[in-house]
Amino acid sequence: MREDEAIELLVNNAGVGPRGPLLDDDPDYLDAMIDLNVVAVNRLAVAAAQTFAERGRGAIINIASVVALIPERFNGTYSASKAFVLNLTQAIDAEVSGKGVQVQAVLPGLTRTEIFERAGVSSARFDPSMVMDVTDMVDAALAGFDRGEAITIPSLPDAGDWQAFFRARIVLAPNLSRDRPAERYGVQRAEAV
Repeated sequence: MREDEAIELLVNNAGVGPRGPLLDDDPDYLDAMIDLNVVAVNRLAVAAAQTFAERGRGAIINIASVVALIPERFNGTYSASKAFVLNLTQAIDAEVSGKGVQVQAVLPGLTRTEIFERAGVSSARFDPSMVMDVTDMVDAALAGFDRGEAITIPSLPDAGDWQAFFRARIVLAPNLSRDRPAERYGVQRAEAV
C-alpha cells in the first residue's frame, strides 16, 4: 500500500464473531478474535491513513458494528473489538481532516453473511426482521460513503438519532478530565504538594 500509488481505498472488513455469550466462550478464541478484529484492523488503517494523508488522497472504510454502541446486548469481547474500530475510525477521521482522505465507519446490525457459520452459529436463530441482506447493507454503506458520512448505520431510520448521540457525547467532553472530583462524590480536594 505504501509503495503502490494505485491503492487509494482500504476496506477493512475482515473479522470474526463470537460463538456465544462471553462467559461460555473460549479465551483463546476470544484472543484470536481480538487479533483479527482489532490488531489487524489497526495496522491496516494506520498504514493507510499515514500513506493517504501524505499523498493527499485516499479513503478508508472500516466495518464496525452497532454492538459498539450497545455492548450490554452482545458478547463483550466482540462488542469491545467493534467499539475499538469505531473509536479508531473517529480518531483517524479527526487527524486526516483537510488532508484529502475520506474516512468512514460502517455499523451494521445483524447481517446475513458467513460470519455466523464461521463462528458456529446460525443466523436463523435471530428474528428475521433484524437480519439485513448483505447486498442491502453494502448498498446502504456505499450510499453513506457517497454522502460523506463518517459514521454510517445502514438500518438507522433517522440520522438525527446518531447526531443527537454524537452531540451528547461531545457535551460531556469539557467535564471528562478536571483537576478535582465532581462535588457529587463528596471527596475533599487534595492539597497540591
